[in-house]
Amino acid sequence: MADQGVEGVTADGNLPASVVMKLAAGVFMVSSLLVVSAELLAPGSASRFATVVTGAGALVSGVVIWVLPWGRWPRALTLWLVPFTFAIIGFDYRLAAGNGFIYAITFLMIFAWLGLAQPRGMSLKFAPLLVVAYIVPLLAGPVGRSDLGLASAVYVIPCCVMVGEAVAWGLALLARSESTLAETRALNANVFEQAPMGIGLSSMEGVLIRVNRAYADILGYRPEDLEGMSQGEVAHPDDREENAAHIQSVICGDADSYSLETRCLHADGHVLWLSVGASCIRDRSGEPIYMIGQIEDVTERRALREQLAHAAVHDQLTGLPNRSMFMERLNLMLVRAERGGRQVALMFLDLDRFKLINDGLGHDAGDRLLLRVAGRLEGALRPGDLLARFGGDEFTALCEVETEAEALEVAERLKAPLDQPLAESNHEQFVSLSIGIALSGRGGMSATSLLRNADVAMYRAKDVGPARVAIYREDDELPRLHTLKTSNELHRALERQEFELHYQPVVDLRDLGLVGMEALVRWQHPVRGLLAPGEFISLAEECGLIVPLGTWVMREACRQAAVWAAERAKELQDNGRLNISINVSAQQLADPQFPDLVAGAIEDSGFWADHVWLEITEGAILSDPVAVVGVLGRIRELGVHFSIDDFGTGYSSLSYLKQLPVETLKIDRSFVDQVDQDPDDMAIVRAVIALGDSLGLSVIAEGIERPGQAAQLTSLGCHLAQGFLYGRPISPAAIGLFPGDDLAEWMGSADLTSA
Repeated sequence: MADQGVEGVTADGNLPASVVMKLAAGVFMVSSLLVVSAELLAPGSASRFATVVTGAGALVSGVVIWVLPWGRWPRALTLWLVPFTFAIIGFDYRLAAGNGFIYAITFLMIFAWLGLAQPRGMSLKFAPLLVVAYIVPLLAGPVGRSDLGLASAVYVIPCCVMVGEAVAWGLALLARSESTLAETRALNANVFEQAPMGIGLSSMEGVLIRVNRAYADILGYRPEDLEGMSQGEVAHPDDREENAAHIQSVICGDADSYSLETRCLHADGHVLWLSVGASCIRDRSGEPIYMIGQIEDVTERRALREQLAHAAVHDQLTGLPNRSMFMERLNLMLVRAERGGRQVALMFLDLDRFKLINDGLGHDAGDRLLLRVAGRLEGALRPGDLLARFGGDEFTALCEVETEAEALEVAERLKAPLDQPLAESNHEQFVSLSIGIALSGRGGMSATSLLRNADVAMYRAKDVGPARVAIYREDDELPRLHTLKTSNELHRALERQEFELHYQPVVDLRDLGLVGMEALVRWQHPVRGLLAPGEFISLAEECGLIVPLGTWVMREACRQAAVWAAERAKELQDNGRLNISINVSAQQLADPQFPDLVAGAIEDSGFWADHVWLEITEGAILSDPVAVVGVLGRIRELGVHFSIDDFGTGYSSLSYLKQLPVETLKIDRSFVDQVDQDPDDMAIVRAVIALGDSLGLSVIAEGIERPGQAAQLTSLGCHLAQGFLYGRPISPAAIGLFPGDDLAEWMGSADLTSA
C-alpha cells in the first residue's frame, strides 16, 4: 500500500513510511554514534579505526535514509533496508570490538521498526533471516565471546520477533480505536445535523455556539447566522425574564433540566410558540460549561389546542357557551351570590314551534334561525349576565338579581328583540320565546335543582301559551306537567336518536346454550340517565309515538342481527341459534302498513326472516282479533315467527289462540317468581306448559333469577328460559364483536333496569 504522506497511524495500524524511515534513520545515526563512542572510550581497544569507519558509514546511511522521499514510494520498498541493516550490524560487529549488548539491542530496534512500519506477521516472516543475520557474525568471532553470543540468541531472537509483533498489534489496536472514535464523532455530528428537532449548544452566558439545520430553519436563519447570537435576541421580549430564570435554576443546580412552551421571534418578525427543553453540561468537577437545548415549533399545535379548548365549552353553531361551561359558571355564581346576599336567576328559554319551522323549511333554515336568535339574545343581556345554548332550540340565561321583579325585567329584555321578525332571503320569520325562571333563594340551592326548576317553569309557560314567562313555584311539580315534559322529550328523543337497544339472552335449560335474544329498548335520557321501557312505553302509546318508535326498534334489531350474523359467519360460528325477538304493540298491529314495514326492515338489513320472532301481548290480540289474525297471517308468509308475551296475565280466547300463527308462549315473570316456593304458581306454570304441549307450542319462562326456579321449571318440562340468572340486558358494545353461544358476555353486566 502506498503511503499518502499523512502523519499519524494509517487505517491498517502502521505509521506512514516517511515517519518510520526517519525513525530508522535516527536509529542508524544514534547507534553509530554509540558504537564509535563506546569503542573510542574503551581502554586498549585494537580496532578503533575500523569502528570509526563503520560508524561513519552508518551515520552517512542514516542521513541518506533521512532525506530520501519515502512518502512517494510503496511501503514495501522499505523492507529492502532490513537485510541491508542486518548486514551492516554484522559487519560492524566483526570489525569493531564486538559489544554484545549493542549488537543485540540493535536487532531489537530493527524489529521494533518492523512493527511500526509493517502489518502484523511481518516480524515472523523475517525471523529466518534474523536467525542467520544474528548467528553468522557470532560464529566467526573468538571462541569465548562466540559461545556467549550464541547463547544469547535463544533469548534475543524470540524477543525481537515478539517486540515486532507486539508493536504491530499495539498500533493496529490504536488504529481501530481511532477509527471507532472517528466513526462515533461522525455519527454524533450526523445525528446532530440531521435531527428533525432543533438542537443548539450555547455558552453559560446564553451565546449560541452551534446549532443544527432544524434549529435554524425553525427560527428562519442560517446556522452560521445564529452562531454567536444571544438567545435573548430571538426570545420574545415578554418571555425573556422567565427564560432566564429557568436557565439560572439549571445552572445553580436547583433543577437538572427544564421544559416549557415559550415565544420566540422568527427572522421575519412574526411570533413563534416553541416547546423548549434544556439541560446543563458539566465538567468532571461539576462546574457548568455548556447549555444544550432542543426546540420544536408548536405554533400550529398550540392554536389547534386552543381551538379544541374553545370548542369544548362553546356551541359550534352559535359560538355561545355550551352546557358544560354554563354549569361551571352556574356553580361559581351560586357561591358568589350566596356570599353577597343576592339571588341567582336561571332562565330556560325555548323557541315556540321551532320543530314546525325546522321540519317545514329544513335544518339549514333552522340553523340560520338559531344563529340569528342567539345574536339578538346576546345583545339583550346586561353586562355580567351569561347566555348559553343548552341544546336544540333551548337557551339558558344566568344573572344575579336582587328581587323576582328584576328577574322578570331581564326576561322581558330577552323577549323584546324577537318582537321584530327575522328576515330570510325570500320571507320573514316570526318566532317567540317561552321562558321559565328559577331563583336560587337566600338559603342556597344546588345547580341541578335550580336547572330542573327552571325547566319545569318553562314547560308551565309553554302550557299556558306561546311567548309566556313563568317563575317556578313549588306547586309546579304536578304529574300533568311531568307527563307533558316527558311527552315533549320523547318527541325530541326520536329526533336526537336517544334510544338504543339492549339484548337479553334466551337459553336452553338443557345445555345452557344461547337460542336467541330479545331486543329491549332503552332511552338514554340526557338528564335522567338510562330509562327502562316501563318509564316511557305507556306514554309513547298515549302520545302516538309507539308506531315510529316500534318501527325504529324493528329496523335497528334486524340491522344489528345481520351484522352479528356476518361476524359469526367469518368466525365459522353456527347461526342456527341467532334468533331475534322483537316486542310489537297493539297500535303497530292495527297499522295496515305494518306487514310492509316488517318486510322492509328485514329486506334492508339482509337478515333472515325465519330467525325473526315478533312478541305480541294478549291485550293486542283482543283489541281486534279478526284484524290481528289477518295481519299476522300476512307477516307469517314472510317466514317470521310469533310468540305471545306475558301469557297468563290477560284474557286469551283459546279459539283465537288456535287460529293465530303462534309458535311460542312466554310465561309471565309474576308466575315464575315463586314457582319453586308457591304451589299455586307451580300449578299455573304446569298448566301453561301442558297447554303448550297440547297445542304444539314451545314455552319460555321469563324472569328467572334463582337456580331453584330453573330446577323447578326443568322438572315441569319447560326447557327455554330468560332472566337475570343467565344474563341481564346489555348493549351491543358490551356484547362485543358478536354474541357467542355461551353466556359469558351477559354475566355481570351493568344494566340493572328491568326488561
